[in-house]
Amino acid sequence: MKVFIVDDDHEVIEVMTAVLENAGHEVASNVSGARAVSDIMAMKPDCVIIDLMMAALDGLELCDEINRLPNLKKTKIIMVSARDAEHWKEKAIEHGAVGYITKPIDPAQFASQITAIIDGAA
Repeated sequence: MKVFIVDDDHEVIEVMTAVLENAGHEVASNVSGARAVSDIMAMKPDCVIIDLMMAALDGLELCDEINRLPNLKKTKIIMVSARDAEHWKEKAIEHGAVGYITKPIDPAQFASQITAIIDGAA
């Protein structure tokens, strides 16, 4: 599966990338939601993992942006955030995310969580 990660924390990207690559996925990333859109359009990933709270273009806005692009209609979006209140999970779904994972991620479970969300959304 092709996965694109957008998170403004380099360390989080490194951990997610290592876990997903070890599980056999092709991974690309960007630390800026605003700059990620063109990279996402070029890659046409199966899944985009987006941090909810980022500067400039936050995760919800990026979710909206991706959902407006016709060539990314099949791309599944998963939101990740340290905010675990149900309100934020609902907002993510309202903006087009198919899943929500609370940070800090568990590296032992992360790849299987992503796969389960994608399989459930198919």
